[in-house]
Amino acid sequence: MADQPLPSLLYLWDKRTLYIGPLFEPLSLSQGAATLVVSLDKPMTFSIEGKAENIECTSLLLPAGLSATIDTGDAIVANCNLDPLGADFSGLSALMQHQHGKIGYDLKPYGDFKQVYQTLQAEQLDSDSAYELLDDLLEKRFSQLYPNHAIDSRVAKVVERIKQTADDNLSVDDLASFVNLSVPRLVQIFKKQTGVPMRRYRLWHRLFITAVEMASGGNLTEAAMNAGFTDSAHFSHTFKAMFGMAPTTILMQPNSLKIVIQNQ
Repeated sequence: MADQPLPSLLYLWDKRTLYIGPLFEPLSLSQGAATLVVSLDKPMTFSIEGKAENIECTSLLLPAGLSATIDTGDAIVANCNLDPLGADFSGLSALMQHQHGKIGYDLKPYGDFKQVYQTLQAEQLDSDSAYELLDDLLEKRFSQLYPNHAIDSRVAKVVERIKQTADDNLSVDDLASFVNLSVPRLVQIFKKQTGVPMRRYRLWHRLFITAVEMASGGNLTEAAMNAGFTDSAHFSHTFKAMFGMAPTTILMQPNSLKIVIQNQ
């Protein structure tokens, strides 16, 4: 009898998220966070919106907000949404062999990344153990090669405020006042630091909150509305726009999905 495939994994942490498994269909997406996609077995292809060229690669680094199409075929991939303040993206950019516009592809230390993700998949680690491995890989192992990455403390405070008040939908005026900035100045520095407008980041974080509540046993409609979406249709539309597929494609996949949330 053939071995049963391992469940796909979805790790949900406050700073990053990580999915390991197949993606089932080509994705046309514009994400709310920078993303690293690493194939664990077969090459994948990508193209940028408006350009016909398909480029083959084994790993792909996408900036936040860029529209792209990715075809992973039937490969097992590790899809990691990176930290919102851009430190991961800045560091990983230095590890890429090639650049195509703002996209980087083919990691120089591809073997290191593949080994860590395969370990996570094979051992189905708990939240803390998995994050320790991922944090070592992204922040420490190659840090001597990373450029300095400045983080504006005002943007960091606004990101934290958005996380703490997702269901309150604080106005941009409230957020600007919170860090003693004008609205136009906050909008400008937020986009520069995170790569996305504030509204898009808010939506991305609400997706995260919805997924965490569902993983804790909530139903989709209640979880989506508690996170600030008007209804489950609004959640599904936002999910598809940012991740290139309907949420049910991931959440109800045939080889089962194990969702692991951060220890509280």
